[in-house]
Amino acid sequence: METTLDNVRTIYPLNKTKVFTTEEAQDLVPLLMLISSKTKRELNTLNSQLGFCKNNSEKAILIQDKINVTLGAWSDKIRRLGAIPVSLCKVRIPAEDGQYLWEYPEKRLLMQ
Repeated sequence: METTLDNVRTIYPLNKTKVFTTEEAQDLVPLLMLISSKTKRELNTLNSQLGFCKNNSEKAILIQDKINVTLGAWSDKIRRLGAIPVSLCKVRIPAEDGQYLWEYPEKRLLMQ
């Protein structure tokens, strides 16, 4: 299933817990993949820049701040979709019969 804006039906408040059906959880995977792949690319670029700036503490601090902002943005996007960030690119999705676990770059969900 191709992810388009038509597939995104609801953006949830950060403090609201969503319980997904199996179909809803599976429909979320392409969007999680898109968001996480973009974040991973950004973080790889920033980490490379950080490696070159070891001797320049001011620049290193600025890059580390960008890394933190990128991680926070990823986490907020995941929460707004109704899922729960566990660690970088690892997501828990509350379901009717328990919870699903998804981790980048998997295309399938694991039931926990």
